Amino acid sequence: MWSVFNPCLLILLNEMKINRMFPNSRLLKLLVFLSVGLQLIIVSQMYFFNNALFDDPVQVVIRLLRGIILTFIGGAILVYPCLFLIRYLNQRIPWKRNALKRFFIQFPIGILGGLLVTPLILLPASYLFGLESDFQTIINNAYYLVVLALFLMIVLEALAYFDENTRSQLAARKLQGDLIKEASDKARFETKMLMEEEKNRLAREMIDQEKQLRQSLEQEIKKREQISQELEESRGQLQSILSNLPGAAFRCYFDEDYTMKYISEKIFDISGYHASDFVDSNTRSFASIIHPGDHELLRSYILQASTADSRYEYEYRIIHRDGSIVWVNENGKYIFNNRGEVTFLDGIIIDISRRKEAEFAAAESERNITELMELFPQPIFELDIEGNILFVNGSGKDFFGITMPENPEEKISALDFMVEEDVPRVQENIKKSNQAVLATPIEYTVKRPDGTHCPVLIYGSPIIRNEKVVGRRGIIIDISERKKQELKLIKAKEELERINNSLEQRVEERTKQLTEVNTQLLKVQKENLQSQFEVLKQQVNPHFLFNSLNVLTSLIKIDPDLAESFTERLSKVYRYVLENKEKDLVSLSTELEFLNAYLFLLEIRFMNKIFIEINIDKSFYDFQILPIAIQLLIENAIKHNTFSKVSPLKIELYVDSQKRLNIVNNLNTRETKFASTGVGLENIRRRYALVSDRSPEFTKTKDQFIARLPLLKSENE
Repeated sequence: MWSVFNPCLLILLNEMKINRMFPNSRLLKLLVFLSVGLQLIIVSQMYFFNNALFDDPVQVVIRLLRGIILTFIGGAILVYPCLFLIRYLNQRIPWKRNALKRFFIQFPIGILGGLLVTPLILLPASYLFGLESDFQTIINNAYYLVVLALFLMIVLEALAYFDENTRSQLAARKLQGDLIKEASDKARFETKMLMEEEKNRLAREMIDQEKQLRQSLEQEIKKREQISQELEESRGQLQSILSNLPGAAFRCYFDEDYTMKYISEKIFDISGYHASDFVDSNTRSFASIIHPGDHELLRSYILQASTADSRYEYEYRIIHRDGSIVWVNENGKYIFNNRGEVTFLDGIIIDISRRKEAEFAAAESERNITELMELFPQPIFELDIEGNILFVNGSGKDFFGITMPENPEEKISALDFMVEEDVPRVQENIKKSNQAVLATPIEYTVKRPDGTHCPVLIYGSPIIRNEKVVGRRGIIIDISERKKQELKLIKAKEELERINNSLEQRVEERTKQLTEVNTQLLKVQKENLQSQFEVLKQQVNPHFLFNSLNVLTSLIKIDPDLAESFTERLSKVYRYVLENKEKDLVSLSTELEFLNAYLFLLEIRFMNKIFIEINIDKSFYDFQILPIAIQLLIENAIKHNTFSKVSPLKIELYVDSQKRLNIVNNLNTRETKFASTGVGLENIRRRYALVSDRSPEFTKTKDQFIARLPLLKSENE
């Protein structure tokens, strides 16, 4: 077979002109090999020096393919000049005689060729791929192309040396045949001894040639082993890169079973099955682990997306080996054949189960918050930055007669429900919210569905997302009853003033009337105080509510499990308010149970900035106390003091010998331009006056504020 191949190879080498040493197919394979190998080395170098570039696998693959294409083009430009140079130097300056001179000619020419090709590659690459040709980029590409030119020249020199050895073998074998033929011709004329000597001489020459050929073959085998080793190392580097990807890289046929042609071992961490199980559907097909509910939808999506774009991304479920459900994200590219049909799918599969669980938990938390808001008897609302209504609970819809539009493009402005005189103040308040300024509760007059006007008190706070104000939320309290009582007091006062300004001669005549009016006034004042008491019991500091909702909004994104616990405790706090709003007194044990849920909310809100110590014996649990009184005093301490993790607020609760509940906190008075009104403490005094003859005491020392609330006898006593 070798004897048949030798003449054909010799004819081919003699007939070739510009690429006489190597055929075009051989040069093409050489260029492809060098392009892929050089780019894999460059990518590996980039990974070790700056692995942050590999955060986006798609960009890495694109960069690798782009580099292979540009390297191949540069090699194609350099290969034929290198061939011409090698042919010329082999004829004029052989290595054996002028190795040093040959080196100083080839090395600078190789560097010059790489430098000349650099602008030829960068100009079209900048136009096609949008690359920025700054000085560093030019230097880097010049370096790679110089290396390519030198490496290409070395490989071509080695292949030329191998081909020269082949030609030497062919010439030797031809010479051998000629000598044998000549010897046979001379055998008729020469003696047998001369024939034997000639044969021995030829035999020795053949042995020497065989030795030389064997040595050349051994060298070629070593070179091939070295190339194979380098190729194996490159494969190992590629496998290492694939194993470090966040998901499983794959190529599969676009058939019913999604038969895998290749898939990385990362699939084991996702599905519990090894990659070898899926390759050529060896043990099972990939379609067999896709959730039945997603199989048809996935197939339909692939067919639709393949007609629109060459890339795709979708999420679906797979069944893990242990039977659990795993959510995955598949991001890849369609590979089309010459007829425009999808033959392969290349991409990466990433496990997104944790993200899906977080999304489901966040949705559940949002639903719990919405249900909690629906339980409030007062209207609760959320506005966007322009004052349009985004959300209103059931109480708000009933109060204002609002029907939220189905079309999200339609907006309902909150200004539509305000009287015309209050619109400028509302706009100013919204403007302050947009600047993240916390506004104090403000009285407005709103329009009811029946056309009547109703006075309300609105508590609000800005909604902040990513350190930017995006809207405003708040709660509305109907104060029409309080206004009526105030109006009665004003009328009674006017009547008293009119009576006092009347003539002296009618004093005795009006004494009885004055007594009746005073009696009525006292009754009205008592009713007004009772009304304030009822309003106070129906609310638990709206600022605390909005601060709690803001904390809950942040927890939903950071820790969904903690957000769920926070929601449960918040619901307990407001369930306590709803269940005890009609009671004048509650047991101390009931108040402390409410206080535990309230303290959990404070701990999440202030994070180790407040320490509350409760030292109350269980023998006092049946005693009676005003509902929400302890919470009001704690909120009062938070409002009037500054504190931090370094200097926390410390509050202690205990019962003294006179059966009074002591609430003691350290003082670090907050600096504010508004003086304290004392309304909260005065309210507690008035509430105690309604239910007992014992009064609370409030004492402020240099270092402490002490509140002493009388514990009233239990119902059993």
